[in-house]
Amino acid sequence: MWWSTPYCIPFRMTQILVVGHGDFATTLVETARMLTGTAGRAVAVPFPVGTGVDELTAQVSAALDTLVAAGGAGDDPERVLVLADVAGGSPARVALGEALAGRAEVVTGANLPMLIDALFGAETTPAAELARRVAASAQAGIRNLGSQIREGGVPA
Repeated sequence: MWWSTPYCIPFRMTQILVVGHGDFATTLVETARMLTGTAGRAVAVPFPVGTGVDELTAQVSAALDTLVAAGGAGDDPERVLVLADVAGGSPARVALGEALAGRAEVVTGANLPMLIDALFGAETTPAAELARRVAASAQAGIRNLGSQIREGGVPA
């Protein structure tokens, strides 16, 4: 049968991890869930004030282990996408350590349009492709509406 051939390997859903300073990651995931309903799945790892980088590293690693086990991803970075808040910050540096270890793709500058796009694309898109797509959607979501209104209206 066609599904038993090596050329028809079923796609496993890309797992999404959001990490950021304070409660940013938790709030971002909760807000995206409010807007998307049951689309996709994301796990948040907060980095509260007073938490050390070693503790954050352990939490991110444990969250990745849980996502990988739940999604059947193995150690396949094509199945895990980490969205971090600020490039150069501790959450992003910890996530990049996971990327260097071959465990995930990482995109920084996490925002709501990016996460919503990731949630809707996670079931059909490998992590590397999803990383490119969400970076583009995040940039497209940035507009100077005040200036656009003053210059003659708001584009669709």
